[in-house]
Amino acid sequence: MFKDEAPYLAEWIEFHRLMGVEHFFLYDNASNDSSRAVLQPWVDAGVVTLGDCAMAPAAGGQSWVYADGLQRARGNARWVAFIDIDEFLFSPERSSLAGVLRDFERHPGVVVNWQIYGSCGFHTMPSGLVIENFLTRARASWVRNQRVKSIVDPARAVRCRGPHFFEYQDGALAVTENHEPVRIIERRTGLRQLTKQLARLPLPAIDPYAVRRSSARDISTQRLRINHYAVKSRQEFSKKMARHAPTAGADRRRSRVDRRYFAYHDRNDVHDAVLAPYAPQVRARLNSAHSTDPEPDKTLPGRSE
Repeated sequence: MFKDEAPYLAEWIEFHRLMGVEHFFLYDNASNDSSRAVLQPWVDAGVVTLGDCAMAPAAGGQSWVYADGLQRARGNARWVAFIDIDEFLFSPERSSLAGVLRDFERHPGVVVNWQIYGSCGFHTMPSGLVIENFLTRARASWVRNQRVKSIVDPARAVRCRGPHFFEYQDGALAVTENHEPVRIIERRTGLRQLTKQLARLPLPAIDPYAVRRSSARDISTQRLRINHYAVKSRQEFSKKMARHAPTAGADRRRSRVDRRYFAYHDRNDVHDAVLAPYAPQVRARLNSAHSTDPEPDKTLPGRSE
């Protein structure tokens, strides 16, 4: 589900194709930029199925998108990852995603931890690829990295619980990369508001933005990992927030909330260029008229199946 992400779509698609992803279900949320034109070559090649969020009901749009994606994938895909355009899913083992997921065949889903990247000191949008520009992140153990996204078996997933979790047939549970079963823990609304206030104080780490969390508290990204480029440069973040601003009358409050969000997520504690080596291959694919070969690139250094 995306809105006005034209500068990022091509890189995101070709990166994930390098990881072995074969097909993409993308939903346009009333974009006003050239996103559809950017995507058209992959749509024509049968690599992207493009949906329209205008089909969704006014309430519960995201739930409708996830349900529609699940329905489309059933019978057509063994695994589906539900991630955003600012999230890059890969295996640090340099295995293909399909190769890693073979170890999880008996489970209905796998949850994957974030590693959140900051602005890397950029105030304006740099030229080049996201994976080669933003190279600094939060500490691996930072509380916000407890957040996960889901890779699910569409035949066994029943419905989403927000953007991070799913319910499965017969009450089955997804697992972590270490095969630890994951239960969904809800946070009450009042507690969420209190947590946002407490997060400003020098107290033990709390995640002020989590509506639900995983019962697995350990952050493990040895086999599967999502690099989450949550803010990018300050300019890019401001443009992103402007796209999602509710009303003009709420501008002042929204601006204050956005500044807090940026400050909280702009973590640059660790230099970690783990995806930078993929940049030449991604760029080569982008320069080759949008290759339609869905196979992972066997020339990536250290790749195993």
